[in-house]
Amino acid sequence: MKIELDNGINLVPLHLGHTKHLFEILTANCSHFSPWLPFVNELHSIEQTEKFIREAQVLWESKKDFSFAILESNRARGLISAKELNWIEKCSELGYWLDPALQNQGVMSHAINHLVEFLTRELGFQTFWIKCAEGNLPSQRVANKAKFELVGIEKRRDEEKEEVFLTYLRKEKTGEGLIPAYP
Repeated sequence: MKIELDNGINLVPLHLGHTKHLFEILTANCSHFSPWLPFVNELHSIEQTEKFIREAQVLWESKKDFSFAILESNRARGLISAKELNWIEKCSELGYWLDPALQNQGVMSHAINHLVEFLTRELGFQTFWIKCAEGNLPSQRVANKAKFELVGIEKRRDEEKEEVFLTYLRKEKTGEGLIPAYP
C-alpha cells in the first residue's frame, strides 16, 4: 500500500527497512524534537527504534494504530500515525513528526490531508483530532493548514510540571454507499 503525495513524497506502512533513517533523524535532531517528543532523550540505540517499529506493526495488524513512514525519494524522513483507531465511532487521533530539513514546506499538512482522505474514503472514518503542546507552534500551524479547528485546551499536571495541550478537530463526511475495506 502506498499513499502518493506530490514531489516524490509518499506514505507507506512503517517497516523495519525504515529503522536506520528514522533513528538517524531523531538522534541527529534530538534537541529539536525533545521538547515535543520526550522519548527522543532516551533513544540511545537503533534497537530501540527497531522495537518501536515492531510494536507499530503489531498495532497495525490488530487494527489499533496505522503508522506510516513519510518517504522522500524512497528514504524515510518522518512518521505519521492514525492512533487509537475507534472502529465504532470512526475516529482517530493523528500524530506526526518530520525531519527538520523538510519542515516549513507544507509536507506535513499535505501528508495529513492525504491520510485523512484515505481513512475517510477507504475505511469510513469521519472524525480526526490532533493534540499538541501549547508551545509547539509549528504543530499548531500544521493543524490549521490541514483544516483542523481548535476545540479544546487540556491541562496535565504531575509532580514536576504542568503542561497545556491544545486539541484540534476535523470532521469529514463519508460518501453515500461507502463500503469500508475493514469491518
